[in-house]
Amino acid sequence: MTAALFDVKAKFSEYVTMAEKGEVVEITKHGKTSAVIIGIQEYNRLKKDVRPGFIDQLNNWRRRTGGLTAEEYSDFENAVVRNKELYSQKGNLF
Repeated sequence: MTAALFDVKAKFSEYVTMAEKGEVVEITKHGKTSAVIIGIQEYNRLKKDVRPGFIDQLNNWRRRTGGLTAEEYSDFENAVVRNKELYSQKGNLF
């Protein structure tokens, strides 16, 4: 279902009840969908399907492993510098 923002403001509890029953309510503002009301079950299902982002995965790895040792970090830093030098030279990309 689609509803205009002014209508949702006036009948918010009705739209929340619809969402609780499984209906998705798209809220439009100036004719364009700008928000959605969904029930908690649908929200939890969507939230469960989201994979952690790169930073979250990196932080989890750091907690599990303690991160890089000083030697590993130095090796990584040197590899980055070598790659930067290699790929910044003209004509060496392919």
